[in-house]
Amino acid sequence: MRRIIISFACVSLLLWTAGLCAEPIQVQAIAVVDGDTIGVGPNRYRLVGYDTPEIKTPRRKVFADEKALATIAKERFIELLHIGLLDQTEVPCSWPADTVGTDDCNGGRKCGLLKLNGKNIGDTFIAEELAMPYVCGESRCPRMPKWSKIIKSQFPARRPE
Repeated sequence: MRRIIISFACVSLLLWTAGLCAEPIQVQAIAVVDGDTIGVGPNRYRLVGYDTPEIKTPRRKVFADEKALATIAKERFIELLHIGLLDQTEVPCSWPADTVGTDDCNGGRKCGLLKLNGKNIGDTFIAEELAMPYVCGESRCPRMPKWSKIIKSQFPARRPE
């Protein structure tokens, strides 16, 4: 019985301290850059757990169909921010610690988690097919999704009959 009580106390303490990391945030404090990047004060955050199409990026050419879907994702993000309680947490990035905040790590962005009513906001984007799951490992991230291929497979061009 004593082990159960100690285990319960440890789990409760862990959950309580985990809750301290998340900070309620007002919608006015958030600047939406795109579907997976926000600005909060002087910091930009790459939100974890999902990836949305790009509006623009210096790393590659963004085609019109990707930019259009990215714009829809950004507009939806702005809508979602106004429908519930928001909590923002800075989380460790999957890159070496000495690269955090540099262009080598997320283009200078920190890593963050934004929850809407207690749920990762990215889950909503994934459910609405505006994002793909994108989960990094402990020390590296997978290749970025190829949005041009994803869009073609989800929205194939109509063929003349």
